[in-house]
Amino acid sequence: MSNKWERWAILSGALAVPFWIASVALISTKVKGDKGPEILANYHKHSDGTLAAGLLWAIGILLFIWFLGSLRSRYLNAEGGAGRLSALAYGGGIAAATIAMLIPAADEVGALNKNDIDASGAAVLHHFSDGFFVATEYTLPVFFFASAILALRYGALPKWLGWFSLLIGIVLLIGPIGWAAFIFATPIWILIASVWLFMRTPPGTPGATRA
Repeated sequence: MSNKWERWAILSGALAVPFWIASVALISTKVKGDKGPEILANYHKHSDGTLAAGLLWAIGILLFIWFLGSLRSRYLNAEGGAGRLSALAYGGGIAAATIAMLIPAADEVGALNKNDIDASGAAVLHHFSDGFFVATEYTLPVFFFASAILALRYGALPKWLGWFSLLIGIVLLIGPIGWAAFIFATPIWILIASVWLFMRTPPGTPGATRA
């Protein structure tokens, strides 16, 4: 039974993506404008939606962290030895996930304290999340570059996914367009990798993946 659940745990990455999509969709339908008075009005009108979106985002991050555990096992099996690249990929993913968890936090604080802040305070809180967004964007390349090498050199993932990993890592480092790699390419990669690993992992053999 435990082996069965460990195999299904690989799909936690794919399951994280719908939670992120729902979170972003919920926020995008509520937010009107990015000036202080408009942000404060949003906190008053849509505090419940803001908190719900933050919860959905957090659940998605937790599922991604769970997926990283399965991915680390796959990487270690492929790399062997001390597993330096596996550790870099896992550590980079954990660091990025930890920072990403904080992206909606400032807006949640604003929603919870909407009666105790003014328009300027609301603006500061709302835009404070930009710092966490950028920090996540610049941390993720560690995860993707290590994953690319593990795929291309050790066959931990299919080579085409390794090249895709390399491309995402490069784009993330390019300020003007890095946000697109974070918002669009990263969830796509996680979805593909999660499903591929699940399909290639024999039932009852956790951590082992058919070549």
